[in-house]
Amino acid sequence: MTSDQSGKVYVTDMLADAIYRIDGDRPELFIKDAMLASPNGVFADGDRLIVASWGKGIKPDFNTAEPGGLLSVDLASKVVSPLPGAQKFADLDGVIAIGDTIYATAYMTGTLYRYHAGAAPEAVAHFKPGSADIGTDGKSILYVPLMNEGEVAALTLD
Repeated sequence: MTSDQSGKVYVTDMLADAIYRIDGDRPELFIKDAMLASPNGVFADGDRLIVASWGKGIKPDFNTAEPGGLLSVDLASKVVSPLPGAQKFADLDGVIAIGDTIYATAYMTGTLYRYHAGAAPEAVAHFKPGSADIGTDGKSILYVPLMNEGEVAALTLD
């Protein structure tokens, strides 16, 4: 879940390949698109949403037939675009951006990835499986909930 600069809230529906927008007290379908590939994490970044997709073909144990990746959804046109170099690499859960750097977690493996436009995502930390939605102070600290451990890790970014 995230909110844009105007206060609209965006919530993903992972199993329906959809994102809803809430404006005041009115939820509405914002976008439904198979390209979203089970959208899980979402982060409002200026005129776009950054989306962390879980992947396609979710199995009963939540593994996937095809891993997810990072996408962008233009807030005005609703066009979905894959982020270059960041496709089909993990079953993603949480996502945030700090400046031009995007961080995303892979729940099933516990991996925290860092992504810069056009480059391949880089694993920067490893936890036990269960790293979920992530948060930040917007400056230099990243918070990673470890769902299966009942803990939150705080990482100082360089």
